[in-house]
Amino acid sequence: MSDAHIVELETLRRQLEQLHELFAAVIDETRPTPDNPHVMPWPELLSKFNVLAGKYAILSHTVGKKHASLLKELAVVPQTQPNGIHEQNIMSVLLRTKLAPEIEKEEDDIWAQVEAEAQQDQRHELLAITAMGSFNSLRKAHAGRVQQLLAEALERKPVEPLAAPSEAAAEATDKPVYLEDILAFTSSGKLA
Repeated sequence: MSDAHIVELETLRRQLEQLHELFAAVIDETRPTPDNPHVMPWPELLSKFNVLAGKYAILSHTVGKKHASLLKELAVVPQTQPNGIHEQNIMSVLLRTKLAPEIEKEEDDIWAQVEAEAQQDQRHELLAITAMGSFNSLRKAHAGRVQQLLAEALERKPVEPLAAPSEAAAEATDKPVYLEDILAFTSSGKLA
């Protein structure tokens, strides 16, 4: 292991110790004691929790992004054997949290699939936004054209009414029209 890796791990260890101390301090402050039987007020407790959550998120991001490749190559082994049952339980929990390689691969595949779906969702969202923009522009153009046609219609002179139909035409409309007459007319090719 290179010196740069050791320095990187030391920095990470210091950040983890600071976070651990901060958690311990907040836990001690929130517990009622015989000296201070009062419970911490909610706004103060909430602000302390927000500070802890922010520091934890920063450390988690740092570990996940910057140190992930380094930590995957390491195996942690204690310098001394655990003495008590509590320490042995902690050790067994820590040792069994490492996933089997097949499970890690499946997990990586799932994350890759989730990221691909998220990218596809972003593309669909962009297409929907583009389509909505096109629809809005067409709607505005249509509204403008309708306004223009209305303005032109209002500017035109009124059309004079048609002359009254002649008596022959009136008689022709009273006479029933049969299907055979319509077919004969359309097949003759004559246009009236």
